[in-house]
Amino acid sequence: MSTAAKHNRSSDDEGAGGASASAGPKKHHLTPLELQKKQLDKLLEKIDKPVYIPERPGQKNTSSREPKNYVKNVQGSSAGAGSGEFHVYRAGRRREYARLKNMELGSKEEREQREYEARIEAKRAADEEKTEKNRSKRQRRKQRASNNKLSKRKEDDNRSDDDEENGRDDDEEEEGRSSNRAQEKDEQ
Repeated sequence: MSTAAKHNRSSDDEGAGGASASAGPKKHHLTPLELQKKQLDKLLEKIDKPVYIPERPGQKNTSSREPKNYVKNVQGSSAGAGSGEFHVYRAGRRREYARLKNMELGSKEEREQREYEARIEAKRAADEEKTEKNRSKRQRRKQRASNNKLSKRKEDDNRSDDDEENGRDDDEEEEGRSSNRAQEKDEQ
């Protein structure tokens, strides 16, 4: 059978709904994207079930490996110590240095935390002071604006009272102003 015939026969089987079409999707190695999609789909099927999300590893926890504060082998000042005593001495010295280093790290972290909190508090106080200053400026501006409105209303009320007493209307007053302007232009 030729390759063209084989190709035609396999395409006919797929089109006719043969065994290869009913077997479902082909199994193959999943790409990372497909694997992640599959996992997310599985999680979304049971949306009410809580999901465990692991914590991100942070700093090394030095407190879990703190050196012991007691010493088992107390070395004396006797001369002629054996060859194994040097290793005991070195291990004790290493433990002591580790203990001192942990104490220094702890005090350094505590000092940095206090300095950080002091800086934050200073910035917060400066911001609050600036905010209060701006707030008082706004209040003064509002007060002046309201005082100006009140004084203008009083002036307008006084003018309208004066105009009514003189028997002039606003229209007549406007005509009088325009005629005064015209006279001033003629004089120039």
